[in-house]
Amino acid sequence: MHYAEVSVNSPIAQRMAFSYAIPSGLNIEVGQAVWVPFGDKLLQGIVVELSRYPSVEETREIAGVIEPDPLLSPVHVLLARWISEHYLSPIFDAVALMLPPGFERRALTFISIPSIPDDFDLSSLTREQRHVLESVEMQGKVSLKELEKALGKKKAQTVVSQLVKRGLAVRSYELERVRVKPKTVPYLRLTVTDSEAQQEAAGLRQRGAIKQARLLDFLARQTQPLPSAEVRKGVDCPTSAV
Repeated sequence: MHYAEVSVNSPIAQRMAFSYAIPSGLNIEVGQAVWVPFGDKLLQGIVVELSRYPSVEETREIAGVIEPDPLLSPVHVLLARWISEHYLSPIFDAVALMLPPGFERRALTFISIPSIPDDFDLSSLTREQRHVLESVEMQGKVSLKELEKALGKKKAQTVVSQLVKRGLAVRSYELERVRVKPKTVPYLRLTVTDSEAQQEAAGLRQRGAIKQARLLDFLARQTQPLPSAEVRKGVDCPTSAV
């Protein structure tokens, strides 16, 4: 069995990485984002090192991968570890500087059911267990949060654990929706030739549209598209002129 040193997204972790066993059949690389059990929670982590031997005697297994490909290169991981050591910061805080926006999201737990034998005796289940199985069967999969609303938090977690232990249910994990919207930056470029732009600029000056004329002259001198804000600043014109 191989092991991974994982930087865990928890304030308790501080400057430590934690050893986790890599389950058979799970391919893990340095820089990969993974789910790991941490206390009684399932948290995000980044693999910072692979090893044949764990740094502690007893380890728990990695629960699964968040993304199939590494989010960070080995060079980025080395840089994050250097930042952590040099500035005495938690490793994950250093790692987070290089992660894509919106990565630090909560894990949502979903419940699904495997194929249950036709001759399985449903009467051996409690009313709550049957309720959970029926809900999951109708929807394909159900979030644990939805079951907690129906049964209460403790009861839902207990029932799900009982079903998982008996092989009648399976837990899976997904990241909650990204709350960070991507930032878009508009760029400007000419869609006509420089000479056509200059002719149009001359006509604009005759009509008194001086700022728009300056805008066309400015763009005609550029060799590549420029951010709209930079163009407006360069010719001192408002958004309406663009």
